[in-house]
Amino acid sequence: MTGMTPEKKLLDLIKQAQGKLRFKKDLKVFTKINGILIGLIILVLAIFLVDVFTFNYKMPEIDVGLGLDLPEGKDAAEALPDAFEFDEDVYEYEEKSAVSKKDLAEDLSLLGIIAGDKDQAVIEDKAASKTYFLYRGDSFGEFTLSDIKESAVILEYKGEEIELKI
Repeated sequence: MTGMTPEKKLLDLIKQAQGKLRFKKDLKVFTKINGILIGLIILVLAIFLVDVFTFNYKMPEIDVGLGLDLPEGKDAAEALPDAFEFDEDVYEYEEKSAVSKKDLAEDLSLLGIIAGDKDQAVIEDKAASKTYFLYRGDSFGEFTLSDIKESAVILEYKGEEIELKI
């Protein structure tokens, strides 16, 4: 360095200063971009949290057309027990299935049984246009496959058993 001319020393100092300025300028831009990104993340997070904690779904009010004059501040569900009193012993009813076993099995057909370590039944639901490959205990719709026999299966539907044969 002793053999350097003053002009060469000055040129080196200018190059070093320009390098430091360029680094400082790049660092400022990088810091601004990071600040903007962090701000956006905080904004999105705040909107999400507000949405989650202020979610209030109100059931639409439906006029059931009973012609009742409801007391102030009571809805129909609260006022109905007061408006209608009945003796439960007088009203006996029996819950009956609206659909017979024959009607339930009408749209279902047993296409086949695949024997193996775990037997599998192939059932077609014509109404839904779907074919199911089911093991014992599997469900589809409201049906549960309770047993697989050699040429038939037993389906359970709301406590009732329905047998499908090949």
